[in-house]
Amino acid sequence: MGPAAGTAGPSPGRAGTPGERSSSEAAGENVERALVLSSPVARDSAESVFSQRVLRLPVEVEIAVPVRDFRVRHLLTLAPDQLVASQWSSGKDLAISAGDVDLAWAEFEVLESKLAARITRVA
Repeated sequence: MGPAAGTAGPSPGRAGTPGERSSSEAAGENVERALVLSSPVARDSAESVFSQRVLRLPVEVEIAVPVRDFRVRHLLTLAPDQLVASQWSSGKDLAISAGDVDLAWAEFEVLESKLAARITRVA
């Protein structure tokens, strides 16, 4: 005999039809998936994919050279080949930072009439 009026019986495409998984089968698959993701190989693979995505994120970095008493008027009067005295010793490395985080240290170098920063240490 069918279900009483007002009660829900099995609807088409629901539990009990061929091809549908029971909740215990679905739970078992979730446990199996969790075990696979907790394995070292799968975790390393997932971390590798994450790392590759993070490595491609753009980050603005800065190298600050301390220059005492340098004003906008000095900047406006700069000419080619003019030197600006700084408080930084030429033998010391400068921090390359992103915000308040030091990422590496570098030294300046001139390459083909361009100023370059050569990384000497990584944080």
